[in-house]
Amino acid sequence: MTAYLDNNIIVSIENGDYNLNEVRALLPDNKTKFFYSSAHIFEVESFQGNSKISKADLLNKRFDTIRNIFKNNYLYLDLKENRLTHIMEDPQEVYDTIALVLFGIDAMKGFMNLFSKEQKEEVRQHLGIEMQKINNYSATEVIEHLNTKLTNWGTNQSFLEMIEYGIQQHLDGKNFGLHNRIAGVFELLDMFGYWKDKETDTSNYARLWDADHSFFASYCDYFVSDDKRTRNKAKVVYSIYNKDTKIISVRDEK
Repeated sequence: MTAYLDNNIIVSIENGDYNLNEVRALLPDNKTKFFYSSAHIFEVESFQGNSKISKADLLNKRFDTIRNIFKNNYLYLDLKENRLTHIMEDPQEVYDTIALVLFGIDAMKGFMNLFSKEQKEEVRQHLGIEMQKINNYSATEVIEHLNTKLTNWGTNQSFLEMIEYGIQQHLDGKNFGLHNRIAGVFELLDMFGYWKDKETDTSNYARLWDADHSFFASYCDYFVSDDKRTRNKAKVVYSIYNKDTKIISVRDEK
C-alpha cells in the first residue's frame, strides 16, 4: 500500500503539530510506503527566506524531512514522455534537476492566469452558480451541474471540453499530460466557485501546487491532506479520470 502526503501534512510534521505515527494510524496497513514528489521540494524552493530561517536552511530541513518520512521513495515524472515511475532518489538529487522540473511548472503559469479576478466573477454571475450549493454536491454531481450550466449558457462545450480547448490554445499544449489537465480542472473548478480559494496575489500559483500534489497522489492508494479545498477539488479530479485514490485528512475531517 502507498500513500502521498500533501505539503500541509509535511509542514505540520516539521512543526511538531503531530508525528508520522499519527498519520500512519489512519491507514489500514502499518507497512504503507510514503512517496514524495518534486512538488514537496519546489514548493519550498519558492520561499526566499526571512529573519527566522534562510532559504538554504529551510531546504536542508525539507531534505532531512523527506529522507526521514519517505525513505527516498520518489514519484518521478518524465516530462518528455509524460510518464510517472516509482523510484529511489535522494531529495538533493531531485533538487539538482530543478531547471527541468521548473520548466514544466513555468509552462503552466500562463494557463492558470487565463482569467482575471473580475472575469471569473463575471463568469459565475452569468452561469448563475451558487457557491454554497455547489460545495455540497458530490464529485459526480459537480460535473453534471457545471455541464448543465454551460449548456444553458449557450456554450457548445462541456466542462472537460473547455479544459481541452484551453490546452489547445496554449503554446506548449501538445506536450501537456495528465498533470497539466488536472491543473486545468483545478483552475476551472475554482473559477466556477467550487471550494473557491481565497483570492490573493499568489492564490493562482498556490492552486497550481495543490493540483500538482493531487496529480502525484493519484498514483498512490491514499492522499492525505488537511486542506479542505484541495481535498474536494481532488475528489472531482479523481472522479473524472477514474482514479481510485482515497482521500483522508489528519485534523480537518469535515
